Amino acid sequence: MASRYRTSSVLSVAGAVFALLTPSAVAAQTVPERVALSANGTYQGGASSVSSTVALTANSESGSFSSAFNVKAGPALDISGRVRIFRNVSLGVGYTSFTANGTADINGQIPHPFYFNRARTIAGQASLTHAETAVHVRLVIASAPGKKLQFTAFAGPVFFSLKQGLVDSVSYTDAYPFDTATFKSAVTREASQSKTAFGGGADLAYYFTKNIGIGVMASVATATFSLAASDSSAVSVSAGGTTFGGGLRVRF
Repeated sequence: MASRYRTSSVLSVAGAVFALLTPSAVAAQTVPERVALSANGTYQGGASSVSSTVALTANSESGSFSSAFNVKAGPALDISGRVRIFRNVSLGVGYTSFTANGTADINGQIPHPFYFNRARTIAGQASLTHAETAVHVRLVIASAPGKKLQFTAFAGPVFFSLKQGLVDSVSYTDAYPFDTATFKSAVTREASQSKTAFGGGADLAYYFTKNIGIGVMASVATATFSLAASDSSAVSVSAGGTTFGGGLRVRF
């Protein structure tokens, strides 16, 4: 009976050792993370201009005013996560947010009340905001998991949401003999639109511990929107661009 017990024990230990040495078990030991998260402070490039020319009627004659708003490159927020679905392949979701505030330069041609074809020039400014968010759905390919240094590349559809300030109309003052006019104020409106594009990028992370690290990333995704001005003319607006930055990495 004792001999059978010892034989059974030896077989059990041998089976356990064999299981630990199989490739699948070794792989499982060297792949500790199933989920990875990142939070980045980034800089979004791709400065652009939002310009429009709107027709108006004054003193029974046609005039117009134009506005130009520069969307300057600046800081943005990037948050993302991924779940490993097969070996070094993951499915990821990211969120980015970018806002640019500034002033639009306005120039107008206002018809004269007494003379045809003698428009008076006005100039002024109005405060506008460009705000965009994007949700990224990504297929992520990673280098060997469980290492201190890890590289990932990703690509997939990007769902942009844009809010852009536009100048709808202008007001002015004039007085006899009405040869000049002075800009007074502008009426602005926030136009919004959504669009789907495609983007991709890469990330390089270094983990100080099994779960915590830091990393750098770069990505690119762009979209062009066509908004409607107050006279129904088209206003082209660009969103997205090349983004790069860095921040915290967590895996578990």
